[in-house]
Amino acid sequence: MFRKMIKHLVNNAGLKVLSILLSVVLWMVVVKLADPDMTKTFSVSVDILNKDVVAEMGKVPDVVGETDIAVFYITGPRSYVEKMNGDDFNVTADLSQLDLRQDGDTKLVPIEISARKYDRYITINQRTVNLQITLEDLSEQKFVITAETTGTPAEGCAIGDVEVTPNLLNISGPESVVSRISRVSATINVDGVSDDVSDNVVPVLYDEDNKPITSDLLEMNQSAVTIRANILGTKSVPIRCQVSGTPAEGYEYRGLEYAPDSVLIKGEAEVLNSIGAINIPEDVINIDGAKEESEVSIDIKPYLAEAGVSLVDDTANQIAVRVLIEQKETKVFNIPVEKIQVTGLNRDYELSYSGSSVPVSVRALKEYMDTLEIGSISAALDVTDLEPGSHTIELTITLPGEQFEQTETVRVQITIEDKNAEPETEQDETQENAGGSEDEEDNGNGNDRNGNNSDSADRSTRDSN
Repeated sequence: MFRKMIKHLVNNAGLKVLSILLSVVLWMVVVKLADPDMTKTFSVSVDILNKDVVAEMGKVPDVVGETDIAVFYITGPRSYVEKMNGDDFNVTADLSQLDLRQDGDTKLVPIEISARKYDRYITINQRTVNLQITLEDLSEQKFVITAETTGTPAEGCAIGDVEVTPNLLNISGPESVVSRISRVSATINVDGVSDDVSDNVVPVLYDEDNKPITSDLLEMNQSAVTIRANILGTKSVPIRCQVSGTPAEGYEYRGLEYAPDSVLIKGEAEVLNSIGAINIPEDVINIDGAKEESEVSIDIKPYLAEAGVSLVDDTANQIAVRVLIEQKETKVFNIPVEKIQVTGLNRDYELSYSGSSVPVSVRALKEYMDTLEIGSISAALDVTDLEPGSHTIELTITLPGEQFEQTETVRVQITIEDKNAEPETEQDETQENAGGSEDEEDNGNGNDRNGNNSDSADRSTRDSN
């Protein structure tokens, strides 16, 4: 009986199939219990394909919002799902599938997501289905790359020429983005360096507010450029300047004041060693006819360039120069006639003056005039070859230094008489009186004038004293 039952079960095909199905179900239940399903969410950037299709139309796609970030989740056995990350998926939007017949400015491009592994065991469910874009005019511009540095070189060193190769960058992209680009720069770090340095860097785009511009829609013909910085020596040198011309009469040039009076320059060592000062040509400052102090601002860059050097601080190129002009004082000194040194007088002659003193006008700066005394002024009179009679002769005045100047010529009236001459007879005097009474009257008037001159000289002496 038992054998008959066993034989019936073994030879029953339906039971065999049922047993297999039950085994599979049991295996699946066991697997599910051991490796249950789980869900995991991802946010992955969309890779936009075939942009050239839009570029051929003179357009460029501009993503609306954050629709270029695809959000999706996967479901599958824990053992597979836990091992997957965003890099395990291909997330693309193919612009060749763009339908330009869509209404409105915003166009939809389907987003396709596929797993690079375990695709047989997981299910992908998209939350972001389409990439939303607008088509904007394509713009292309060229920019000169500006070289910039950060940091401070080693002590005693300065930054020389900084060059970028290549220095021209072609940028294409949406007009709204390209139009915002104000400048492009490449930066190299020179902190603590004492020798020339170079580096490969990525150019950075900036807007008018000096804020960086980044966009995946921009394309550049150079992803990186080479920047080189030349490191030079430094030296502090004084400023030297001369003037041309002469101040107005009665004024004196006292010198120059500089601010700053020295500058820090940079250059090659052999050039720096040959420079002792920065000399500004005298024709830069002309004081012809000057009557007062003045200030002038001088740009020293041209003179540095001639010497083969430049400023460490490029903004310190203006030197303020003050030209010192001072007015002189004028004072009259009455020199007593007995102080006049006479030379060339014949031994047989004697000399007399028409007055008791001679006025001498002297001009000098106040600081010198305050120290000038009448005793330091000498006067000399040369009467060589002069015959007896009345004479008006120029007096030679010697002042105690070049800081003093005589403002006008001094002339003195003298009378020379022969000590050995015979006295005139009464007859001669009578004839002279008879023949020239009118002349005698005129001579009397002349004596009055001489007397007045003498009084005037006496008054000058009193005034001076």
